[in-house]
Amino acid sequence: MSNRRLISKLAIGLFAAIAIDTLLQLAWKSTVLETAADASPLATLGSIFANPAFFGVLFLMAIQFFNWLIVLSQADLSYVKPISSLSYASVPTFSALALGEAVDGLEIIGLACVVAGVWLIGQTQPMTPKSSKPQDTGRLGA
Repeated sequence: MSNRRLISKLAIGLFAAIAIDTLLQLAWKSTVLETAADASPLATLGSIFANPAFFGVLFLMAIQFFNWLIVLSQADLSYVKPISSLSYASVPTFSALALGEAVDGLEIIGLACVVAGVWLIGQTQPMTPKSSKPQDTGRLGA
């Protein structure tokens, strides 16, 4: 597979990871808001499983899991995990837009720092060259 195609596939996977995580967090919050706040733990658990949206949350978790497997097969964890943390910026943004939650100035500064950090990591290589990876000796601690 060509390097350009691999980078495109990785970018799509990372975008999907961020989008799925954002949607998952919003769906999870919306599902929790539909449960009784003052009910016993057993009643809360019952109301969660009675809510079809909860199964949508589980479905999104499964999609997220399989997408993450694909992304990890294409790049180093030290590259993809920080980039996927852009959901730390997208979740508050969409929570404010979709759920009416407040985001103050200090949070916006924090979000800008996350985005700046991800940009810096994005300037590095997504995959460690095979020649510079430590050799597997088959022994722990060796």
